[in-house]
Amino acid sequence: MRVVSIGDLVLDYYYKNNKLVGVSGGMTSHNIIANLAKYNISTAVFGVCGNDDMGYVCKKSLEDLKVNIDNVVTLDNVNTRCFHVSYNDEDNKKVFTSKKKCPFCNNKRWYDNSLIDTKNILDNIKEDDLLVFDNLNDKNMIIIKNTNNIKFLDLGQYFEFENISNEKIIKKIKNEFTIINFNERVINYLKKRFNLTSDIELCNLFDSKLITITKGKKGVSFVYNNKEYNYTLKNIGNEVDATGSGDAFFASIIRSYIKNKLEFNDNLFEKWYDDSSKITSKVVTKFGARAHLNSLYKIKKKNDCSCISFELVVRKKVKRCNININNLEKRVINALRSNAFDELNKINFNSDENYIFTGTGGSFSPSVFSSIVINKLYGSNTYFLLPREICFRNNKNIDKVFLFSYSGTTNDLIYGTEEFLNVNKYIITKGEKKNIVLKTKVPKNNIISYKTPSNKGRERGFLSFEGALSPASIFLKYYLEKVNNNIDIEEFLKKSLFKWNTYFEKEFKKEEIKNMFKKGNNINIFTGDYTKSSSYDMESKFIESGIVNVLIHEKKNFSHGRFVNYENLNNKNSIYLKSSKTSTYENEIINYLKDGNNLLIESDYNDILCEYDLLIASQLLIYYVGKTLDIDVSISAPGFNTKSTCSSCNFCINASLSSSNLASFKCACESNNIVFTP
Repeated sequence: MRVVSIGDLVLDYYYKNNKLVGVSGGMTSHNIIANLAKYNISTAVFGVCGNDDMGYVCKKSLEDLKVNIDNVVTLDNVNTRCFHVSYNDEDNKKVFTSKKKCPFCNNKRWYDNSLIDTKNILDNIKEDDLLVFDNLNDKNMIIIKNTNNIKFLDLGQYFEFENISNEKIIKKIKNEFTIINFNERVINYLKKRFNLTSDIELCNLFDSKLITITKGKKGVSFVYNNKEYNYTLKNIGNEVDATGSGDAFFASIIRSYIKNKLEFNDNLFEKWYDDSSKITSKVVTKFGARAHLNSLYKIKKKNDCSCISFELVVRKKVKRCNININNLEKRVINALRSNAFDELNKINFNSDENYIFTGTGGSFSPSVFSSIVINKLYGSNTYFLLPREICFRNNKNIDKVFLFSYSGTTNDLIYGTEEFLNVNKYIITKGEKKNIVLKTKVPKNNIISYKTPSNKGRERGFLSFEGALSPASIFLKYYLEKVNNNIDIEEFLKKSLFKWNTYFEKEFKKEEIKNMFKKGNNINIFTGDYTKSSSYDMESKFIESGIVNVLIHEKKNFSHGRFVNYENLNNKNSIYLKSSKTSTYENEIINYLKDGNNLLIESDYNDILCEYDLLIASQLLIYYVGKTLDIDVSISAPGFNTKSTCSSCNFCINASLSSSNLASFKCACESNNIVFTP
């Protein structure tokens, strides 16, 4: 199923105080599609534009939002339609104008009759396509009358009705559209034309399943099943530009209808309106109908005026991952110089106690590393566990729990460790102590924060580099002091970062290494000895970035039948992690893996130093994979970052799940089902 808009493409020019701010694709039905694409709904545009600069940006603005434009026809000797929207501050008032003529040169790039090829469109429409229209011109009517698809109509103007009879208006609309969206201006015009006194009467006249009516500051009405449901306007905050808010509203309604399996439920209308309000409140704070989806495109004129021809200004994107990697050394060193080490030193670790180390996402790998450190030093029983795993254990003999969280307030960590006394919990974090205390009730002295006045800046992005390496570095510093090792950890860090940067830069020039990390590939990671934290870190980062699928093999266990699956793989891609020590078995298995693509990541160290060294390698590896694929791995995939709360135990607040499908899970206490929705 996909949602398809039909019509000629339009380029919108936006001006503020007589200065061109930028351009973007426009037209009501295409704006609706653009909004739906942002929800990870399959979308397409069937339309036409000119073979000019304006047409190029129209197509690009859709393509950048992942809208399918395979059925957009580019015509030579045709000017793409252009529309000009101006805002001017005059006498302390904002004056809004919209017109088809350029405000500078008075040039008009517009044609009145649609140029779409109805036959071509009818040939390419699929049976399960949902069709969106924003006008009822002759060509659109051909498509409307010759398809049995579910159809939506968003009508913001009534000029096309002014010269036709009431009977023709009814003929155009009646029994054709599942949902119709009118603004107040159009609804009032139609009620006057047909001498009707209520919105319900009009809905019955057109025989639409649902009619939505946007009434500006008065709110919104839904007319369904001979009833009218009225909702007052939500607080929209600071309004900058209302252009496109109606398009975003209707897109949200269509999305809700799709989510409800193409069914109506009047008990859900209030929620539908609430969901749409959240979107429209964002739209009005931006300048431009699609500015909340992607920024206006900057252009510079080639000739006398930008409405004749222009050059697109390409803004160089700085990848967040690059920033995070470039600042990693400085951030980790600042963490090492913080009070965190002294606070860690105050904890009384001993061989008689049992400890749990826990974290999620990028914070799980330092929990693994730290558990290995403490076990190595004291011989204590240490367990590295995901929060939910803790809930299904007998924990009565656990003495202390260590929570690794970049923010310090990760909800599943808090709720997953609820059974433990706060005095027995320790949080390793970069978060603000006072905020963490308020939310977790963990004593201030039990919060080990590596935040300093010179280390305030936080990583921005989906993957955590500092959140993985800084806590591990603090525990390494603790380890080195306890074993009286005089290694300068800061110098060790610098040396390791330099080594892996140099190594991966060289390796990723090889085609066989580049080919390993094509999206959707399978990667086998071989771990064992002192390589656990790096293997978990790599697996997490690869999976969370959506690049490749990962399978982790313990090196010796691989020979106990797991090689059978490996043998059946069409593409054999492996990452082999190892210390400087090499056994006969390892030599054999490394040699065995040479039949496929194999990236050997070998530390110059053994023991704990190897564990730490390879954890550093993991950060550089994901950076080079992103660099090779020309993607920013610190940005989550579209459709992620949705938030939901378990009504029972709140265990899974802030879960990141794909919004393309509904996903059902059970909460920590297993007492009820949760449905995570975008």
